[in-house]
Amino acid sequence: MQDYLFADPLDASERVAIAGGGHQAEFAPGGGGRLTRLSTGAHDWIVPLTETRWPAGEWPRAGSYPLAPYSNRIRDGVFTFDGARHTLQSVPGRPHAIHGAGLFQAWQVRNHAADSIDLVLNQPAGVLGWPWPFECVQRYRLDARGLSLSLSIANLSDTPMPFGFGIHPYFTAERVTLNARRLWTADADGLPTGSRVKHVRELRRSADGCDTYLSQWEGRATLHWTGGHELALHADPAFAHLVVYTAPGSDFLCVEPVTNVADAFNRAADGDTRTGMRTLAPGARFSATCLLGLSLPRASR
Repeated sequence: MQDYLFADPLDASERVAIAGGGHQAEFAPGGGGRLTRLSTGAHDWIVPLTETRWPAGEWPRAGSYPLAPYSNRIRDGVFTFDGARHTLQSVPGRPHAIHGAGLFQAWQVRNHAADSIDLVLNQPAGVLGWPWPFECVQRYRLDARGLSLSLSIANLSDTPMPFGFGIHPYFTAERVTLNARRLWTADADGLPTGSRVKHVRELRRSADGCDTYLSQWEGRATLHWTGGHELALHADPAFAHLVVYTAPGSDFLCVEPVTNVADAFNRAADGDTRTGMRTLAPGARFSATCLLGLSLPRASR
């Protein structure tokens, strides 16, 4: 098992930028392939990432980072797939493996243009215990609508690979409105215990915080700011799950389109058919797209 990822800090000092439609975006390829800023004029849509170096297991709550090859937690870092038991390395001090290894590694820039960029991760087998080699590509483009992202993952091994992916943005919004119809209950460790039909229309920053797992959300949500700015999130059906997270009293609201619920591999092995877990054949690639539609207050247009 390769544990070097937690030994050395990530270097996010190199920044690359794109612009389009009056919007600007900045990225730190070496900082886990992270989007470090998204702005329109003086308005920051996400919490800007100013740090240029941090321990790999202690990432800052800013910007937006990719989740690959799975989203959220895996209980005790252990799961079974196709009859084989796999043990993943967890972040020091955390009992469960979390978010995949993508945010702990440097990504490479490919096809950088004025309004678009590809960030690429080629992960060999064995990183943090993940036994399958894969390639993940984040393809960003800015235009008048906002920021679009196409995520893709390719299985570079000769055996089937379970997977999931998503993004984890720290928005500066006050609240999010949506039409979700399924809520996943979770235990004290943030691991799902089941799901039930429940209509969720709004979640917001609060003194208590929240960590909410949703599905059947139609791939549509709108984030709201007190000044009238709005961000319309549109996601492909593959992003069947949504995580809304905010820490108590924080200045961020995470609204995370993801393909799978937390601990999806274990819940699927136990017979749950709603987890969003997918399997990728050897040599196959899977892609899905989401759009962050950026809308200014009428007085600013």
